[in-house]
Amino acid sequence: MDYEERQEIIAKSPISFGYLKRFNMGAGILHLIQGIFMLTLGFMLTWSRDIYTTYLQFSHVSPTNPAIMATPQPQVIFTIGNLGVILAAFPLISAAAHLIIAFPKNKTYNENLKKGTNPYRWYEYAFSSSIMIFLIATFVGVWDLWAIVMIFVLNAMMIMFGYMMELVNQKTEKTNWSAFIIGCISGGIPWIVLFAYFAGAVNNSAGNVPNFVYAILFIYFVLFNSFAVNMVLQYKGVGKWRDYLYGERTYIILSFVAKTLLAWLVFSGVYAPF
Repeated sequence: MDYEERQEIIAKSPISFGYLKRFNMGAGILHLIQGIFMLTLGFMLTWSRDIYTTYLQFSHVSPTNPAIMATPQPQVIFTIGNLGVILAAFPLISAAAHLIIAFPKNKTYNENLKKGTNPYRWYEYAFSSSIMIFLIATFVGVWDLWAIVMIFVLNAMMIMFGYMMELVNQKTEKTNWSAFIIGCISGGIPWIVLFAYFAGAVNNSAGNVPNFVYAILFIYFVLFNSFAVNMVLQYKGVGKWRDYLYGERTYIILSFVAKTLLAWLVFSGVYAPF
């Protein structure tokens, strides 16, 4: 679909910019209510997770043996406390993004939509999605600081490749999938790590992994990939997805459903394991 055709479809879309403004405002308010509620509960409940670094320590094998021996030395570098506060950041970041594009940045938001892009969406996802995958990583046993940093950054890079996909294809006659493919590679690596740690935990625990960890991992994996499916449908021009505004509304719905479901699943699972 070329630029002119996309513009024509958007101009005739049954989904108006006024409707999307109200839709974003509603999503922002609902996210805000959840965030405040979660923040309040978070201060009332306790949870903590030690985060480690594992650096090598070099020493002589013995006082009489000059050979150097290297051994890993795990150390607690800091402790993450108050899960509720961290989880509250998830909906609160989303609330801020929705309300910003519904009010002070609404004109710019609408102009970007006409061009087939929404950078604000990708900026918000880069933080909110990465926070969630970081938390999930800690649940399956990724407690090393630098492993967590790499997972966070790779996930954020995947999100920004989504923005690059929209940026590159604003005026192309034939869709360029390079950014999408590279983004899938970047975003897929953390999932390989998560499933490897999860499989190891299941094996070492003789299957005694809490049910909520299973639920979080597999539900988030499905919801995580639904965003990529939405993008593919948009750029393939399948049915209603030929209209970029339809895809935009779908992103808003997916974002709200995914974040609400996962945030409360994590919250209830940690504080009341089932």
